[in-house]
Order: sequence, then structure tokens, then C-alpha cells
Amino acid sequence: MTPEDALHRRLARSSGLRPAEVRRLVQLEVVVPAGETLRPAMLRRLRKIRRLRQDLGLSLDAVVIVVRLLDRIEELEGRQLQARRVRVVDAEHREVP
Repeated sequence: MTPEDALHRRLARSSGLRPAEVRRLVQLEVVVPAGETLRPAMLRRLRKIRRLRQDLGLSLDAVVIVVRLLDRIEELEGRQLQARRVRVVDAEHREVP
């Protein structure tokens, strides 16, 4: 067994997914392991994927689409929040005599 296979098995065991599912998610770069460390954020992501598969009955391909869309929404919301903060700071600076 390669170190990569061992990591996939550990991730699968910790998340409730099958090693083949984890391997596919890594191939599609939906999950990007950092060495042999089981990062909490990665485990949360894998568990979210497991819930989408089990609770909604989505295929792995459908879950990949959903997760990428959720990532995009989160990114856009972050940009929107940052733009609001910049507008508030700009408005505060303009009000100062």
C-alpha cells in the first residue's frame, strides 16, 4: 500500500466515505490533502460530502458540482462583505472635515 492509499483510507475512515470516493475527490481536487496530516477543515469538507451523498442521495459527481457551487457562493459572499467594508471606510473618511 502506498502512503497515498493509506491516507485515503484514513480519510475515508474518519469521514464515513469509501476510500475510492476519497481517491476520486482528491483526483478532482475537491479535497486537497496536505501531506499526511488530517486537517480539521478537510475532514469537515469530507463529512459534508458524505451528508450530501447520504441525506440527499446525490451521486458523487452531483456532490462535486454542489460543493464547487457552495465554494463559489462562499467566495462571492466574502468579496461582497469586503466591498461593503471598503465602502464604509471610504464613507467614514469622506465625512471627516
